Amino acid sequence: MTSPSIRVRMAPSPTGFLHIGGARTALFNYLFAKHHQGTFVLRIEDTDKERSTPEYEKAIIEDLQWLGVRWDEGPLKEGSYGPYTQSQRLPMYQKYLKKLEALSKVYPCYCSPEELEAERQDLLKRHKTPRYMGKCRNLTPQERKTLENQGRVPVIRFRIDETQPIQFHDLIRGDISVDPAILGDFVICKGDGWPLYNFSAVVDDCEMKISHVIRGEEHISNTPRQILLAQTLGLQLPSYAHVSIILAPDRSKLSKRHGATSVGEYKKMGFLPQALKNYLALLGWNPGDEREMMSEEELIQNFVIERMIKSPAIFDVEKLKWMNGMYIRNSSVEAITKEALPFLESYGLEIQSKKMAWLQKVIGTVRGNLESLNQIGHIAELFFDEKFSLEAEAKTYLTNNKDKAKEILKTLDGLLSQASHLEMEGFQKLQSDLKEKVASSDKKILFQVQRVAVTGRLKGPEMNIVMPLLGVDSCRKRIHIAQSCLV
Repeated sequence: MTSPSIRVRMAPSPTGFLHIGGARTALFNYLFAKHHQGTFVLRIEDTDKERSTPEYEKAIIEDLQWLGVRWDEGPLKEGSYGPYTQSQRLPMYQKYLKKLEALSKVYPCYCSPEELEAERQDLLKRHKTPRYMGKCRNLTPQERKTLENQGRVPVIRFRIDETQPIQFHDLIRGDISVDPAILGDFVICKGDGWPLYNFSAVVDDCEMKISHVIRGEEHISNTPRQILLAQTLGLQLPSYAHVSIILAPDRSKLSKRHGATSVGEYKKMGFLPQALKNYLALLGWNPGDEREMMSEEELIQNFVIERMIKSPAIFDVEKLKWMNGMYIRNSSVEAITKEALPFLESYGLEIQSKKMAWLQKVIGTVRGNLESLNQIGHIAELFFDEKFSLEAEAKTYLTNNKDKAKEILKTLDGLLSQASHLEMEGFQKLQSDLKEKVASSDKKILFQVQRVAVTGRLKGPEMNIVMPLLGVDSCRKRIHIAQSCLV
């Protein structure tokens, strides 16, 4: 199906940060829309006044932008079906509520939370499915007035017809049938007139002409209620697709103990948006072959609902780290440098005075060892004089080879004092001259003493890369520090 009439939506509630499950849902909707040249809508469902905050809304928008999940209509990109924030759409809900009232399909319920909980516990004790038993369903006008005089503020419940099963076709899970008797009359509006999720979602999906609702499987229980509301209001139903739940490797519920769970946390940890996007796309969907590394263009081209998997998807943070490392190594050094600079700076490295070409060489040298960019400060610090120090093992090595180390470092410093540059040719000449002048012919010690003195470590990048990047002055400064340990 390739049609501009394809319209999908992501509808986060700004009651918390954007977590992995929500990000994946947004991504699936985005890929589906782009595959069909359709429209992806971002709608903010902020009718939970107690928990919704502008800060969470801002964070969700920023995280989606960072991830590269770009909406065609929504906040910051108004379209023909706005506003795209539910708290600004109250007149729309009131219009549909009046229609339900005219059809006698809703009624006020005065039951207190304590009464509802007592009813729930009673049903559980009797091994029955908890549901509202309809206590306020047939109250007379006088009974309602009496309850209101007691100070009770009603909520609005939808009156269910329990005679017909609710049936729908899920594009991932096939045909589903639900007995309406297990649902009970459900609340659609609070006492102050604010709509609850099932009611506002149905109204907005209709008004925004949403063709497909692609969401997590935890919403399957909401679908029968939404279908009843839509059918009663005479609204056209969208197609439904409920994607698999995401579990931890031990098949338990995904939590922070399995790794960071919000998109913002992964950003702070130095994961690349394209790597996270690639990984999330493969949780509950596959391209039909063994590919794992896929560009956004490839994901869009291959994304079809028929390849969605209904069994739980397993979130493996180690696999994500591997993929992120691959993206770090395979991306252009210019792009990775841009991403890495904030992590170098936050680590305390002085980058403002450094030339971009030099920074790119440093990052190009160390990125092969990275799984995430928050590791880069520790690995790259050996190139920054302000962070230079001799590690304990390095000091031990020098003292254990004290006499040879003294000779090597004195000769090396003398040669460097006469060197004008340390590019590859200069480095090779330096090593040749050093070998001639030092009495010891042990090549291993010759190179290891240089490594320890110049990097402060026993292991690291090749010296033909390190010394030219550091330059003559930095190398000499470090050699003097190493020499002071041999006095």
